[in-house]
Amino acid sequence: MEMIEGCDCKVKRTRLVRTVDWLCGALLIGITVWVACRYAALPDKIPTHFGADGVIDGYGGKSMIWGLLASMWVFVIVMSVAELFPIHWNVPVKVTKENHSRMMTLTWHFISTTKLLVASLFACVVIMCMRGENLSAWFMPIVLTVFFANSLFWVIRLFQAR
Repeated sequence: MEMIEGCDCKVKRTRLVRTVDWLCGALLIGITVWVACRYAALPDKIPTHFGADGVIDGYGGKSMIWGLLASMWVFVIVMSVAELFPIHWNVPVKVTKENHSRMMTLTWHFISTTKLLVASLFACVVIMCMRGENLSAWFMPIVLTVFFANSLFWVIRLFQAR
């Protein structure tokens, strides 16, 4: 995104962003506490990979759950840090002095809701690994549809608001 002369690049945190941040924090802490409380009861071998059909096709040591949990934390933290630097966001429409605030707010909403979806996806996979169960055959199509719908929704909103 190019710099816009005379344009302040600060964007206010909206209620949506604050709510999503709270939900992501609660999800991260909740799933971490849940794993810590149940870790000792896990079998030595747990599912570590699922095929596109949701069937378990890989196993590993129970300590692998910590790597999955760490990945969840890293993704959410990286996306949270990215939210702090709106000047580096890529917007698919021309940003002008007049529409700057709207574009940045909508883009922040897009990033924020995507972050919540990523955290939710990881939480589901952690839970299913802990339970040792296959995912539903519908899991992957639903995940892809939800991520695509979220992206489409915010991109349409950006084009409407220009």
